Amino acid sequence: MGLATAQLTGVALADVPPSASGQASGTQSTSRQLGAALGVAILGTVLFSTTAGVLASTLDDRGAPAAEHDRVVSQVVDSAGAAIAVLGQSPATQDVASEARTAFSDGTRAAAVTAAAFLTLGLASTLTLGAAARRRDDSGVRTD
Repeated sequence: MGLATAQLTGVALADVPPSASGQASGTQSTSRQLGAALGVAILGTVLFSTTAGVLASTLDDRGAPAAEHDRVVSQVVDSAGAAIAVLGQSPATQDVASEARTAFSDGTRAAAVTAAAFLTLGLASTLTLGAAARRRDDSGVRTD
């Protein structure tokens, strides 16, 4: 994100008249911050809901008691996966730790695929907007 911010700001403000550059810059900055916050919220939700779902399903398939099932899923999700190492230290819960690692990996994969989908959508939007701007410029219509 840091590598792209300066370039994105330049691209976003390239066609803005100097008299409106302050407003455009503020709008671009606000949009970027809202997008980053929303992106973190969406990817975090995908990560943890997928991890919880996969782990819960796996523990159900193993016949784990409901109380243990809920406790393990909550520990793994609430600790953002840090509890997996603790589960792996005890011989009694090493199998559960292995299942939790697999579930967390599945959650990470789902979050990465979601991020890739959003990036693809952003690229498609950028290409569409760029093509529309080129058509406007080629038609001789002034945009300012």
